[in-house]
Amino acid sequence: MRKFLRNLTNIILISILIFSGYKIYTKLSEYKKADKVYTEIREKSKKSNKDEELSSSNPDYRFWLKVDNTNIDYPVVQGADNDYYLTHDFNKDYLASGSIFMDYRNDFENDKSIIIYGHHMRNKTMFGELANFKDKSFFNENNKIEIEYKGKTYTYEVFSVYIADSSEEFLEMNFSNDNEYEDYLNKIIDKSLFKTNISVTSEDKIITLYTCSYEFNGARTIVNAKLTSIN
Repeated sequence: MRKFLRNLTNIILISILIFSGYKIYTKLSEYKKADKVYTEIREKSKKSNKDEELSSSNPDYRFWLKVDNTNIDYPVVQGADNDYYLTHDFNKDYLASGSIFMDYRNDFENDKSIIIYGHHMRNKTMFGELANFKDKSFFNENNKIEIEYKGKTYTYEVFSVYIADSSEEFLEMNFSNDNEYEDYLNKIIDKSLFKTNISVTSEDKIITLYTCSYEFNGARTIVNAKLTSIN
């Protein structure tokens, strides 16, 4: 009986090791695939006709996003819903890390509040390094976000970072009037982990970068920035 139990235990342990090894291999393979896909796209982005090149590869392409002093340097797409690009790359192939994508309801040129989503990957790719903004010194010193859209650079300054529960209704993009928008801005400023001297009013346009967080089940990290210049 003891020998049987010992053998059974060994089988269980070996099975666990094999399963764990498979999971690690699968995850590393996914990371490698994502790196290859987005490295190739970054090479395309260096061409003089970047917008034309990327739009021809994927009509869902909207603009390019970069965040200072992070590895966030990605094309942003927009699907027919907010589900598809959670699990599909820029080429519309299945990829667990998905894409960086703008809310399907947004109009970049006209909306005052733009929302952009991305996974927080364990290897710090996609929106993984948004977590850096939860460090006070990084928040204060590295606050520029750039969007390249139709040959122009839109520069934003971060004014808020906070952690929210995914079950909360806290993201808004459409407002009936300036007072409603002002209330929303004040709400996200009040939520921020840190305070800044950056003034944000109903005249400003903002972007929101949204990703998973790991403080508790369903946690999300939200970074807000206001448009300061277009060149």
